[in-house]
Amino acid sequence: MGEGPPFEIRPASEGEVVLAFRTALTYEHAGEIWEKLSGLLRQKKISSLLLDLSETPRVDSAGIALLRSAQRACERLGIELQLKSVPHSAQHFLTYIEKPEPPKPKKQARTSGYMISQLGGLVIGSWDELAGFIRFCGDFVRVAARCLTSARRFRWMETLYYLQLSGANAMGIVFLLHFLLGLVMAFQAAVQLRQFGANIFVADLLSLALARELAPVFTAIILAGRSGSAFAAEIGTMKVGEELDALEVMGFNLTEFITLPKVASLMIAGPLLTMWSNFAGIAGGITVGVFSLDITPYGFMAEIYSILTVTDIMTGLIKAEVFVILIGLIGCFRGFQTGLGADSVGRQTTSAVVSGIFLIILADAVFTVVFHAIGW
Repeated sequence: MGEGPPFEIRPASEGEVVLAFRTALTYEHAGEIWEKLSGLLRQKKISSLLLDLSETPRVDSAGIALLRSAQRACERLGIELQLKSVPHSAQHFLTYIEKPEPPKPKKQARTSGYMISQLGGLVIGSWDELAGFIRFCGDFVRVAARCLTSARRFRWMETLYYLQLSGANAMGIVFLLHFLLGLVMAFQAAVQLRQFGANIFVADLLSLALARELAPVFTAIILAGRSGSAFAAEIGTMKVGEELDALEVMGFNLTEFITLPKVASLMIAGPLLTMWSNFAGIAGGITVGVFSLDITPYGFMAEIYSILTVTDIMTGLIKAEVFVILIGLIGCFRGFQTGLGADSVGRQTTSAVVSGIFLIILADAVFTVVFHAIGW
């Protein structure tokens, strides 16, 4: 650039300055232009500044940065800045960078009204989620009833696939957990019963506790952590990848196509794993009885046979069936609630496990009251 000024100062009203740029606003000239422009802003008392780019041959990224710097300088000095004849290629960037940042919301004081509004929002949000879950369950019942009348609509192969994942593949961890649970319970019971010479009653306590309460509850908790979270993550990933939208466009009923095989597999696996849990817990109790209580395996099993009834076993199986249905439904429901962000998959997966365990404990409390009322 020559020795002359990079812009022409054109006459205007008092306090107003018009600068007409004839030099390209590029990287080669931006430094010198900014030096002279900032000097002009410091020397003159200016209330309004118009930058005319109608005769500017070219504006690159350095020129856009120069215009932005001029805007900041004018804001700092209280000067009204206007731009004229900005090239089309630079308009988008200038419009983008000229948007002021939205003001940060002020934090509300932690008053009683604020706490009440937060509590109200929590209650309303929980109620909306409950209503949505009830609608989801109703849609599942409708679809399941329709599939019962037409067996060809049921996805048998997918159900067997999820049965292997939820049932057969869970047998190892279920056995280990309940075997150790049987060991711990037998040891704890033996500490007290040994004082009265009632070692044999360890079998009674262990078998009743496992059949009626511990086996279905702990099995359901394991399934909530394994299967419920897996269902939510799988459906959530499908939603993020827009696979669910594609299935809907092709005319598939998502409840029938996705939810029903998963829940049906848990309905089969739940009672079977509960019986497996009873066996594992009793095996742990027998181990304690043989090595610490001088009880033979035959004597332990004979005591269990004398105390345990079909009602006790059916109580646990009914609980297990309801628990796994709730786990499957809440896992799929949380998966369908997933947003379009990857982080939403993790949040809904965690929510599926927490909600599943909460529903298990809630349903167990209801069953306890009902069974007590009917004499079971």
